Amino acid sequence: MSLSVPLLTPYFPKYAEEDKEESLHALLSGEVSAIFGGSQPYLQANEEWPRCKTCQHHLIPYLQVNISSTKTPEEFRQRLPPLSPEGATLFQIFICAEETDAGFCFEAWTMHVMEGESWLVRRVHLDPNAEGVDEESEAHDAARAALDEEGQLIPERVIVEWTPGRQETEHEAANEDLNFDDAYYEAHEPADGLKLLGYPIRGKYYYGTSDPYGNCVAGDEGPHFDWRCLVQLGTRDDDNPIYTTGNIFVNQCVQHPDVLEAACSGDW
Repeated sequence: MSLSVPLLTPYFPKYAEEDKEESLHALLSGEVSAIFGGSQPYLQANEEWPRCKTCQHHLIPYLQVNISSTKTPEEFRQRLPPLSPEGATLFQIFICAEETDAGFCFEAWTMHVMEGESWLVRRVHLDPNAEGVDEESEAHDAARAALDEEGQLIPERVIVEWTPGRQETEHEAANEDLNFDDAYYEAHEPADGLKLLGYPIRGKYYYGTSDPYGNCVAGDEGPHFDWRCLVQLGTRDDDNPIYTTGNIFVNQCVQHPDVLEAACSGDW
């Protein structure tokens, strides 16, 4: 085995056994950790529904995580500082599910087939006395109805909390110089599916959206490849309506934690 690759702990979703009424309120209160899919992203009443900068189509809510909730792993929460002691801070991922000749717009953009920006990833904070959570918006209702009619919305699943999995090592396809003992690798091989942290499943090919070479270009240090996996999106799961050719995950630059990229890797 290689002692130069640290073992990382991934966290896997524990879904609510039954549909939860007013799931957005449960998310904002911290009663649950996250919402996967659905049609009720937190948006302010006067805020436009997010649109794709590649094809101008409405984005779909993919994952919303309350990073103020103790139901969310502390290790993940510390990856997205600062954490306010009051109110709630959400980490939201929206993606474009519009079909193109190259597959889903989000995947095509991630793989550099289309130019633009086919997602929205952000932190949004709500003060304890935040108003407007229940306010209706005709524009939001229209966008939601259009996405539903097109069959692009993912059925909502409420994630009550995340459970730690077995520790993982880097995927063997990520580095040809890795020389793992077979038994060691089998015990620590990265898992597939939706997860927080850990190592992503990799393949022969790799694309990142930061620059054509997959580097982070923030700061004065020059281009650097110093990424860690923040979220593996689970787009290779058979039951995920957003099924992609490669494994897509969200990377975070270790040197510049505010810099995130979508990355796609596989053996197509």
